[in-house]
Amino acid sequence: MATATIVIPTFNQVRYLPACVDRCLFQTHADLEIIIVDGGSTDGTKEYLAALPGRIAGETATPVRRMDEDGQVVRRETATYPQNRRLVVVTFAADIGPTRTYNEGFARATGEYVTYIPGDDLPYPHMIEELAAILDATGADFAYADQDVVEDDGRIHRRMAFPEFDFEACLAQWFHLGVCKLYRRTLHDTVGLMDEAYQSANDYDHYLRFAMAGARFVHLPRVLYGVRRHGPVRPTGQHAPDRYANLLAESCRCAARAREFLRSGPSAPAAP
Repeated sequence: MATATIVIPTFNQVRYLPACVDRCLFQTHADLEIIIVDGGSTDGTKEYLAALPGRIAGETATPVRRMDEDGQVVRRETATYPQNRRLVVVTFAADIGPTRTYNEGFARATGEYVTYIPGDDLPYPHMIEELAAILDATGADFAYADQDVVEDDGRIHRRMAFPEFDFEACLAQWFHLGVCKLYRRTLHDTVGLMDEAYQSANDYDHYLRFAMAGARFVHLPRVLYGVRRHGPVRPTGQHAPDRYANLLAESCRCAARAREFLRSGPSAPAAP
């Protein structure tokens, strides 16, 4: 079984980070490396991360296992967390910006497959297992799945189903790959890490470069992820008012590059 690396970039998300980390630790994929990169938080994130390895190693529960021959309930202490994860925690004293935060994790990744999950999102339990399986089965380089948009109280605001891969539909018209993804780490060797000139549409630019370099994409029509909405005013993340305009501007630049590639470049890659 191939090792998969999850990079968790975070910045001042201590309210949400523990749920995200637990969802990653409890993924059903057996061989997992988790790299958490704190890009300079000041909200208690560092204290949470400092205590995390001890919590994973030491937290236990005593569930009921059986009733013995005398009718007595028998409990057995067991570790709460999976003990077969490789955990790496990287922290910075000052804000290093979102894209460098991602890249600090990618640069340390050792898995055959890699993804990033922002520290406020909620990957569903089979995400890595199912995306790795379709990469294995198809030989594709990049797999993506569908997602829910989730409110802070856990309710589903809406569901997002993405198209089967087509360069024009998924990259030239707009970014229609979503955030539930897993890809071969060798793509970093081919095109490099994220471009730190992009601070909002960094994934759009990165995956566009993957596609223009010939990467093969495959869509898994399964809902495997919950992306946080944070309410109608979107006070945090890429849709916060002070960042949304930049997200749109950078996304338009990517769409224009993709359209130019279609006009002047070789045939765009298709799904495997």
